[in-house]
Amino acid sequence: MAYLKIIFYGLLAAIERHPIFFLAIFLLAVFAPFVFKWVLWVILALLAIALIGIGVAMYRFRKMQREMNNQFNGAGGAHFGNAGGFNGFTGFSNMSGMSLEELVRQMQAQADAQQQRNAQRQQGTQGAQRRPEEKKIENDKSDEYVDFEEVK
Repeated sequence: MAYLKIIFYGLLAAIERHPIFFLAIFLLAVFAPFVFKWVLWVILALLAIALIGIGVAMYRFRKMQREMNNQFNGAGGAHFGNAGGFNGFTGFSNMSGMSLEELVRQMQAQADAQQQRNAQRQQGTQGAQRRPEEKKIENDKSDEYVDFEEVK
């Protein structure tokens, strides 16, 4: 019964979104039933083509999934976590017993640490090249932040 409700409400929503199309279909059904019969066959053919396309896509996705599982199983383990020998990538090799959230947190911490190291390196090279007294505005319309000291 719930499925019928979903179908009925979906049909009502479609009529509400495209009233002119459904009015034309209704008028064809009333005044030209022969043409309406052919319109229904065309709509049925389009639906059949869409269903066949969805079926082919699902078949291909499942086939790709099976191939990927076979590749990972052949790479040295039964899980994705044991992909230590997979093309030299060792990012997931220490994942045994770790939840996905913990893995994401660990990866984020590593990325943050890398970003901080890069920022410190850039500050170190910029500090050696330029002193604070040399800060100048080259363009008045610049959006860069510049420190100013107020002199009294």
